[in-house]
Amino acid sequence: MAETKTTTLMDSFSSKRTMQSSGVPFRHSKKNHSANLAWLGSTIDIRDTERVSKMEVEFVISPIFPKGRAALITGVGGSSKSMLLKEMAIAVATGRDILGMTVPNAGKVVLILAEDTPEDSHRSIYAIFKSLNLTDQEIALLHDRLYIFAAAGKDCVLMSEDDGESGNRIDQLIEFVSQLEDVRLIGLDPAIAMTRGRELDEIAQREFAENLDRLAIETKTAVLVISHAAKSVQNQQEISSHANRGSGAFTDAFRLEVLMRVMTTKESKSFRIPENNRHQYVRLQVTKANSLPPALMHPKWLERVEGGALTLATLTPAAPASGERARKGLELFFEADQESGELGSVSLSYPAWKAKALNEGLLTGLTSSARDMAARRLFTTIKDSKWICEDGEHWKVTTEGEQEILE
Repeated sequence: MAETKTTTLMDSFSSKRTMQSSGVPFRHSKKNHSANLAWLGSTIDIRDTERVSKMEVEFVISPIFPKGRAALITGVGGSSKSMLLKEMAIAVATGRDILGMTVPNAGKVVLILAEDTPEDSHRSIYAIFKSLNLTDQEIALLHDRLYIFAAAGKDCVLMSEDDGESGNRIDQLIEFVSQLEDVRLIGLDPAIAMTRGRELDEIAQREFAENLDRLAIETKTAVLVISHAAKSVQNQQEISSHANRGSGAFTDAFRLEVLMRVMTTKESKSFRIPENNRHQYVRLQVTKANSLPPALMHPKWLERVEGGALTLATLTPAAPASGERARKGLELFFEADQESGELGSVSLSYPAWKAKALNEGLLTGLTSSARDMAARRLFTTIKDSKWICEDGEHWKVTTEGEQEILE
């Protein structure tokens, strides 16, 4: 009796490899193995994988904000989130490059600004006109392409926990945008005004964010949503995602999060920016990006100019002042009060400072000329760090110098 051989799954794979090695081509199945679920629709067709993966991602604002997805722009109060949204809206409507980013294809823009009166919007938009030096032709484009709802004091809720009128406003917005045609960007500011769901309610916030992504997908636009970040973010040195205030489920539903915050005191020192000028600068950083390369997650600095408009700032970290020796050299300008013991700064001539530095052993060198050279180098380092400034025949400590020692 002949023995029956059982064909295994691995045997079938081996058979296919044999066919290919013998010159018989292996053909992809023409059958579409798609299936349907009533609430999800059809499965994807894997036969399209290679073709789709080779297609370039279409950006509304390149290389960060793609078409057909929603993104979260979060930040502490007063970090120019709303101004950023308006500048990007004007860039998309005119085709202008913006803050180191480009607009591949210009188009229409719809903004819902729940905290702006019409006067607020006009003033901030005019500041951008001046900052970008827009031409008459570009301003004419904005007349045709920029749709702004300045809705302070109005009910801007797109979703609520009730089944009332606001329950279908997402669908109304989708219909409105579809009728306009050629809309590239939708901006919503702020998110908290668009929902009656509590910020800490994970289910409500997740559902809200998913509907905003649906808005982007169905209208084929980039949807930018402004939200408030927790105040603690302002002083964090290491910035991470989920800076948004309230439930983390809201951020989880977005593929992209961008954080804005004002320059900190420590950062101002590293760039040698005077303390009273640091609020002029805002840090912009992608903190969550499922599809962006890591290089695009480096922070960039923006400067606030007339009217609050934003421009790209070029800041270079100062060469380290540094080291223990430079700081000890600066400490020579400080003395303790004999009565209170409180440390305070004093003015010194260069010879007087040099004598103290020599006495403290800060000047290396076997010869007097070598020690003179060491003194000049150390003094120049302290001066270039903007820790001291000239005051007649003496040198006095600057605000930055006092902060370095006293704070």
